[in-house]
Amino acid sequence: MQVVGAYIATVSAAVVVEAPRFLQYKVGIIGAVGYAIYLIVLPHLGTALATFIGCVVISIISQQFARIFKAPVTIFYIPSFFPLVPGVAIYRTVFNYINGDTELGGYYFFEALTIAGMIALAVFIVDSVLEMKRHMDQKKFTFNESEE
Repeated sequence: MQVVGAYIATVSAAVVVEAPRFLQYKVGIIGAVGYAIYLIVLPHLGTALATFIGCVVISIISQQFARIFKAPVTIFYIPSFFPLVPGVAIYRTVFNYINGDTELGGYYFFEALTIAGMIALAVFIVDSVLEMKRHMDQKKFTFNESEE
C-alpha cells in the first residue's frame, strides 16, 4: 500500500511541478521503485542509510530516463524524492520546540538534517560517478583517435 501511495504522491508532485504529461506516470514509477527499496532496506540499516540507498536508486533511474526520454534529469529527480523528504521529522522538530521539549526537538532536527543530507549525498555521488565515466569515455575516445 505504501508503494502505491508513493507512486500517487510522485505523480501528484510531477503534476504540481508541471512535468510534461507523457512523463508524469514514468516519474511515478521512479518514485515508487525508490520508496520500495527504502522500505526493503529500512529494517536492516535505519532511516538515514535506507534513504541514501533509495535515493541512489532514484538518481540512477532518473539519469537513465532523462537520456531515454531526452528530458532534463530534474523533471525526474524533484518529484521522485518527495516520498523520502523528511517532512515528519521537520513537523516533529517544530512541534517539540513549540511545546518546550528542546531535547526531543533537537533530536528530530538532527534526524531531518541527516535525511536531507543523505538525499543530497546520493544525488552528488551518482552525478559525480556518471560525470567521471563520461569524462573517461571521452578521454578514451580522444586517445584512440590520436593513435590512428
